[in-house]
Amino acid sequence: MNVADVMDLPEVRSDSELLTELRAMNEKLDRIDKAVTAMEYRIEGIEELREDLWPMVQGVSHAVTTRLHELEQAGAIGFAREGINVLERVATSFTEEDVRLLGENVVSILRTVRNLTQPEILGVADRAAGALKDTTGDTHPKKLGVVRALRDPDVRRGMNLLLAVMKELGHQEPVAADTQTPTK
Repeated sequence: MNVADVMDLPEVRSDSELLTELRAMNEKLDRIDKAVTAMEYRIEGIEELREDLWPMVQGVSHAVTTRLHELEQAGAIGFAREGINVLERVATSFTEEDVRLLGENVVSILRTVRNLTQPEILGVADRAAGALKDTTGDTHPKKLGVVRALRDPDVRRGMNLLLAVMKELGHQEPVAADTQTPTK
């Protein structure tokens, strides 16, 4: 076995051909050496960059972890998780058209919610709920009992309020063109 067999080289017929082959191999080895040197230089640069950035990454990681822990302790993570669940239920319960119509009416809806959540309205609603809950079951008062109840100033104020609400319910306003919903 000779060197040509071990290196899987074609058989060389003369010394000049061998010298040419060795020069070509030497050039390839030089190119490989330059490529390895360039890669080592890049790796050193990356390593220096990693050394410079690592403390910043650790600081940011610590800050994010601390903030996430605080949010979790405050219940914000659970709140967000449940908010996502609500969004999923809404997405599966309503069509895109429903959401578009909601978007067109969102100002009116928010105005109504704002009006309903005023302290005096909430107080009336709470008292009304308490009265409904506390009824004794006598749902058919006698005529004389109604007449007696009308002497009470609170009952008269309540009746006045009820009549004002009934008047508003009976009053029809024209629907604005941009808030009308198409009929199906």
